[in-house]
Amino acid sequence: MKNGSVGSGSWDLTTILVLVVAAIGFLFDTYELLLLPLIAAPAISEILQLPTNHPDVTAWVGRLLWIAALCGGIFGLIGGWLTDRLGRKTVLALSIALYSLSPVAAAFSTSLEWFIFFRCATFVGVCVEFVAAITWLAELFPDKGRKEKVLGWTQAFASVGGLFVTVVNGWILKNAASFPALPVPEPFNAHADWRYTLITGLMPAIPIALLLPFVPESQVWRERKAAGTLKRASFSELFSPALRRVTWVTAALSACAYGVAFGALQLTPTRIVPGLPSLASQQQLLRPLQAEAGELNRQLDSVRPAFEQATMEVPGLREMAGQRAKVRVAMRATAKRLAETNTPPEKRTSIQAELASLTNRFTELDAKLAQLTTDKPSAKKALLDREKVLAQLGANRAKQEAPDGVVKTRGKDIQFWQELGGLGGRVALALLLAVAISRGNLLRLFQIPGLVVLPLTYLWLFDQEPELFQWGIFAAGFLTVAQFSYMGEYLPKVFPVHLRGTGGSFATNVGGRMIGTSMALGTTLLAGRLGGTTPEFVAKAAAIVGCAMFALGLGLSFLLPEPPAEETRP
Repeated sequence: MKNGSVGSGSWDLTTILVLVVAAIGFLFDTYELLLLPLIAAPAISEILQLPTNHPDVTAWVGRLLWIAALCGGIFGLIGGWLTDRLGRKTVLALSIALYSLSPVAAAFSTSLEWFIFFRCATFVGVCVEFVAAITWLAELFPDKGRKEKVLGWTQAFASVGGLFVTVVNGWILKNAASFPALPVPEPFNAHADWRYTLITGLMPAIPIALLLPFVPESQVWRERKAAGTLKRASFSELFSPALRRVTWVTAALSACAYGVAFGALQLTPTRIVPGLPSLASQQQLLRPLQAEAGELNRQLDSVRPAFEQATMEVPGLREMAGQRAKVRVAMRATAKRLAETNTPPEKRTSIQAELASLTNRFTELDAKLAQLTTDKPSAKKALLDREKVLAQLGANRAKQEAPDGVVKTRGKDIQFWQELGGLGGRVALALLLAVAISRGNLLRLFQIPGLVVLPLTYLWLFDQEPELFQWGIFAAGFLTVAQFSYMGEYLPKVFPVHLRGTGGSFATNVGGRMIGTSMALGTTLLAGRLGGTTPEFVAKAAAIVGCAMFALGLGLSFLLPEPPAEETRP
């Protein structure tokens, strides 16, 4: 490496460090994004002090996804402009710091407003990091063949991030109770698994902070900046006659790829998988229990105003409610362990002692509650009324646990196959970049099969061959995620140096992450028009939306200009 660029020579130490930094960045931008579906419901549930299946929790999960995408698009576009103004390496470092530190801040959130703020900050960091990274890599490796290999193979680590977050979250779920208690106030859980999962978002910050001093800034950007020949980045220039075609077409293509991902693939594990015929017996058990939970949640809503009024009138009542809730949950879990028939006698004695200790603790809390509400018996009644409904909801969830566990396990399996397919698609794209083929034809290799795979998977395999459904999802992930890598390799080639960050960010963040992600809502609305929001109708809507996105993308691919054969852009 010389003067901030890499030719076609050997892979020296600095080159390797560049690749490591890029791979870590791409891996963790996916990791950070996929934390959200895993932790959103339990986090909002705890912050609002409501059951995870309460309508308010479900509504806020949906709002959070939309707000995060909107912030990512707007501030990601600004981040792309800053990449052109401040430098690729500088903005890359800042974006990774943002998406590494904001999850930790979110982990200690005790209000919904701050939790949403920090999750949006994470999304912004990810949106900025992707564009800064692909621009930085493209300019560090001016040799065409080497550039394509680097962009193709480092982006493959983005799909590794999806697999990695699943493994880490599974490990945390099993071990959270044994971790050091977090410094959060009552009534919040100091051992909440979602908080520990968010804290793992800090992982990329450490190696990146150690490695960044040893990797260079883009030579072409640095030299033009120093010479005063670097033009000022301008949003309006993206729509000048020379660039408006590539600006609109790349943004629309990004929207199509993200539209398939969010309008079909991301809805599959939770909204479509439960309707697989192979899970019919579990759904038959769950339906009356879910109806009962709905009624109980309505009862909870009816007692909430009195409880909220009581917490304002009696200082410390909310904290007392939190302490009692923790002991009740621990008692229920301990009683469940005691009821297991395969528990050894010596272990059973220990569990019985633990249950007796918890019972005594709850008796003490009863006495403290009576003392706390001596002058306000109505406050005690409000708390007990709420606890009664919560206990019924807890019993309801316990009954749902076995069949719901089967459904969720199947959903996680399908998610795993989707991530594997995405990884395969990125690897295939990296290999195909070495083949002498036009960029339009390369994109169409993934778009044309999608017109068959999406309807086949969601209309036929879903209903007729549920055991093969995972293979359809693997293929859909393969064909969709490969297009993300395609855009990451293509975008730095078609915008001039002073607009590479801005142009790439407009395509990826405005087109993809703002407009494309809205297809999740589009699929839900279409399902309602088709007859309902049950998995069967969501699957049909996903087939229609996904196929439409592939068809639109295919048409747009013929408008996509070929990048210059050599680096001829000013």
